[in-house]
This record gives sequence, C-alpha cells and structure tokens, in this order.
Amino acid sequence: MPALPPADDVYITLGTTMAAAGSQSAFRAVDYDAVMATARAARAAGATRCGVVTAMGANAQSRIFYNRVKGEVERDLQQLGFETLVIARPSLLMGERRALQQAHRPAESLSLKLFQWLNPLLPANYRARPGADVARALVHAVQSGRPGLQVLSGRALQPR
Repeated sequence: MPALPPADDVYITLGTTMAAAGSQSAFRAVDYDAVMATARAARAAGATRCGVVTAMGANAQSRIFYNRVKGEVERDLQQLGFETLVIARPSLLMGERRALQQAHRPAESLSLKLFQWLNPLLPANYRARPGADVARALVHAVQSGRPGLQVLSGRALQPR
C-alpha cells in the first residue's frame, strides 16, 4: 500500500461478498488484508481515529467464515493503537449497487424486499439499514472523539 497523506481520521468501508470474491482467500484479501493495510497506512500517516464497517455477528472465534474474518479484523484493528476505534456492525445494508457495478444477486434482492416489509417488526439490531445511515452514524461517532473502542449496532445506526 502506498503511503497516505497526513490524516487525523480514517474511515474504512471495504468489503465484498463470497459470491463476488469467488473464494475464501479472495474474500479474505479484501475484507481482512486490504482493511488492515489501509488501517496500518493511516496510522503511519498520523491517523488517531478510525471508523470501520464490519458486520453483525462478527466474532474471531466463529465457525462461520464470513463472521470469523470480520471478527479477526475487529480484533486486529484494536492492536494498532488508534485513540478512537469505532466499529459499525450493521445487519443487512440497503442501497443501490448498480452504480458500484456489482453483479445482480437475486437472493439479496429478495432479502432486501423482505427486510423492508419486516423492518418495523424486527428488533433494532436486526433491521436492514441504508448505507447512508451507517455512514452518518460512523462519522458522528468518530468525530465525537471519545477515546477507546465503540461498537455501533441497532439503534446506534439509525438516523438521529
């Protein structure tokens, strides 16, 4: 990774899907390796605050590969010495994907439609969230500058 310009804050929203990546190693290259490389480069550039999006269910000990990788990146980011580390753990992310040139994912499209209908009935932690809501919550939490680790999920990811 090339050196980054001086920075106070870094926001990392890198992520892919197993289907788009095509293999576990390719998925890990994006969701772990690229995230960690970005965070290390930001620390080297002076960043003291980091905001990152992982996923609900992130757990470094999980038997589920996706959740395990997300948990491992959370664990390892904590070792980089950021004064403030904010982790957003949304459930399903809602948003336009065609602009990102992502492949059509029929199961995801069906899930999003179902979640939109069920959202009012679901507990806050399980509700699908628009990506813009997650971004706003992440920026707000990072810029508040509260030292230490903050994990945002559920209600914390909803508009204020």
